[in-house]
Amino acid sequence: MRKIVAKAMFLTYVCVMAWKFSAPQTTRAAVVGGRRGDHLRLVVILSRHGIRSSTWTQERLDGYSALPWPKWSVPPGDLTSRGYEQMKQFGSYDRTVLSQAGLFKADGCVDASKTYIWADTDQRTQASGKAFAEAFFPGCPPPVHGLAIGERDPVFHSRVNEVGQATTGVASAQAARRAEPQTSAVQRELIEEMQHVLQGCAPKVACTPERAPELPLLGARVAPVRGVDDRMADSQSPLALASSFAEDLLLEYSDGMPMDQVGWGKVDEPQLRKFLTLHTEYFEQTHRSPAQARLESSTMLSQIARTLQQAVEQRPVTGAIGPANTKLVFLAGHDSNIAGVAALLGVHWSLDGRRDDTPPGTELAFELWQDERGAYSVRVTVAMQTLLQMREMQVLTPATPPANATLAMRGCDVREDECPWAGFRRIAKLATDANAVRSVHPN
Repeated sequence: MRKIVAKAMFLTYVCVMAWKFSAPQTTRAAVVGGRRGDHLRLVVILSRHGIRSSTWTQERLDGYSALPWPKWSVPPGDLTSRGYEQMKQFGSYDRTVLSQAGLFKADGCVDASKTYIWADTDQRTQASGKAFAEAFFPGCPPPVHGLAIGERDPVFHSRVNEVGQATTGVASAQAARRAEPQTSAVQRELIEEMQHVLQGCAPKVACTPERAPELPLLGARVAPVRGVDDRMADSQSPLALASSFAEDLLLEYSDGMPMDQVGWGKVDEPQLRKFLTLHTEYFEQTHRSPAQARLESSTMLSQIARTLQQAVEQRPVTGAIGPANTKLVFLAGHDSNIAGVAALLGVHWSLDGRRDDTPPGTELAFELWQDERGAYSVRVTVAMQTLLQMREMQVLTPATPPANATLAMRGCDVREDECPWAGFRRIAKLATDANAVRSVHPN
């Protein structure tokens, strides 16, 4: 009898989860509506930068392919002109939606001083913050704060040698295990398809390239290697490399390169979607691993929680980002930041047919609401453009929003779409490692 009950409960769980990830996603405009009588007090947006060029040099890329990779118009890793426009689209869209929610006026500069933008020290993140500011407050953009270009900002990147041995010991062992080859049959088939593309062939079509790649993808070293900076361990395994190349193909596609240049004309959108699962699965093994996420993202989540606390208590709080009267905090960072914070909170999403994907421009937002009784709650949402929206540079509006969803946090079951402030604060505290939290900057 117990076995029958257990089996029934399991099947119920499977059905619920299947419904959860197949149900239509709400629009961001609806998400920011709130319940009757609720007031939106603060929004903290953790954003990935806009569309960039490949972070690898041309020479390094060409070593893995039979044909030269397309050339970018900007240096490796920099924001492209299209990426700049993409971030302006998000800025304009967010201004409209947050104005409809009553947080800002629909136009004008009266609240510009209540918007605080903090960006990592890369060109792509600094430029993304600038583009967002220009569109959010046309004619009066707030300044983009951050450390000097090239410095390491502990909000976005923790240093391994600055964290206690108790933290790094566990993280190192776990990261090393996850960096070892864990390639499934499905992954290997996709990697073989990627290898064909790198050889100048169509996926699953055998051919003899005129020039074989100098560094075959499937011949890559699979042993874990010691990580640097905020990585406890890394790997140059076929999955790690295929993940990087899948991202590069996405960047070619989203930057509007002619289709005969995207994967040398061998990768259409359906094939790109297949390849992107390799990127997501690699992130699952690295940035979303529990110990790595605690090392990499404890400072970020702690800063976000303290910023929300500052708005709740309406007084300066050490470690918060921006002044106490701030209405919007925009953090221009990376996909690894979003993946790490999401892992700490135990949140997942399925948007545009992709699970837990974080393409350029993705926003993980923390909304602080206050009800008629004065009680505060936190709602976590995610928004990202579809592949078609990025490719065609479609204008984002409440009628044509980015794909988005409200996320249920692990450990907070009062309401699926929000968490009481005390509950969120408890979840954030338990999820972070105090030994990995670094002091960052004054308010």
